[in-house]
Amino acid sequence: MATERTIALPNRLDRDALSETGLAAALAGVSPCDTTGVRSADGAGTACLWMLRRAGRLRGALDPEIEKALRDYDAACAALAPGRPTPRANPIEALGRAECEVLGRWHDAVAYLGEVLASWGHLFSGRFRWGDCRLAFVRGGVQATPVMMLIGFLLGLILAFQSAIPLKMFGGEGFVGGLVGIALVRELGVLVAAILMAGRSGSAFAAELGTMKVNEEIDALETMGLRPVRFLVLPRVLAGTLALPMLALFVTLAGLIGGGVVMGVLGFSSNYYINQLQTFVHLNDLLGSVAKSFVFGFSVSVTGCWCGLRAGRDAGAVGTATTAAVVLGIVGIAVLEGIFSVVFYAMGW
Repeated sequence: MATERTIALPNRLDRDALSETGLAAALAGVSPCDTTGVRSADGAGTACLWMLRRAGRLRGALDPEIEKALRDYDAACAALAPGRPTPRANPIEALGRAECEVLGRWHDAVAYLGEVLASWGHLFSGRFRWGDCRLAFVRGGVQATPVMMLIGFLLGLILAFQSAIPLKMFGGEGFVGGLVGIALVRELGVLVAAILMAGRSGSAFAAELGTMKVNEEIDALETMGLRPVRFLVLPRVLAGTLALPMLALFVTLAGLIGGGVVMGVLGFSSNYYINQLQTFVHLNDLLGSVAKSFVFGFSVSVTGCWCGLRAGRDAGAVGTATTAAVVLGIVGIAVLEGIFSVVFYAMGW
């Protein structure tokens, strides 16, 4: 009986070595292969050894590194095998991973906020992009004024009508003007303006920066040595911080006009309505509202830019970042509103 010929594999098993006639025959199943002299292999060589081992045609010991690569091949194939049950995750390990992810996100958020605050010192450095800031202010502030005033007018109208119904039961419909004034000036004017800005400008900031992230424009800025926070975020944050107080005043003014219309329908004169506002609304109410509007504008703008910078690179990344900007912006407004309420209560406002 003829002796089976064994092919000795070379020291370096790569693509070039696989093109040899003898190895091609080995792969075709003609001869076994001796792996004693193999010391290194690239991806093609490792795949060749893996197929030869499955066919039972390897002879001799393998290098430990190559042996480890073959075991990884086996594990990958076993993981992809159909019908293989998914291993149960260790709950302690899953809890630890989740906690590390949350702490990592908080760390990134705090570092981002610190970088934004530190970058305010570069406003008058001569390199600040005032043109981008002006453009963002026009888009997020000036162009949003009509819809803000419309919603503010309807808000005052609805609030006055709804409050007049129970007050009329007690003969107190004359106090509708004071109720509308306090509600709009202290809370609703700035709160509604901030929520609308989160849905309009915050989402726009996230979409703009998210698109730049997908198109690798932000990576190009970092390659050129430009900080995205100073170059892209700071102009938008400044524009949003300055735009929201203006929008909140317009919303409040339009709401007061709507309340005045309802007071006229109820049979009260404009002088009576103005006197009611002067009696119930004080300067501290207006100053507190303006202070909140600056903080809300900063929060909405920072959140929108943050979601845009953290956008992914797939097809739905921009949509996900936009949705996150709106949700996180509104949640941040609610949290800040609660903090302001406690602080103003402690101050006697």
